[in-house]
Amino acid sequence: MTTHKPKTIEEFVQQSQEALEEKPDRDDVENWSSDLGFKIEEMHDDVRHLQDEVAEVKYQVDDLRSEDR
Repeated sequence: MTTHKPKTIEEFVQQSQEALEEKPDRDDVENWSSDLGFKIEEMHDDVRHLQDEVAEVKYQVDDLRSEDR
């Protein structure tokens, strides 16, 4: 049989305060969100650029193959 003692109100309040202190404020979350959105946009631009480069290389390879025929 366990003798688990329920938390006192003081322990519960202290635990709640610690959790609130660890929680970032709204401005921090908005800044992180904005930064993340900007990084994702940069990644999309990089992917589009790479897709263009891949398409150009494919075109060049196809052109070289057609010259060999």
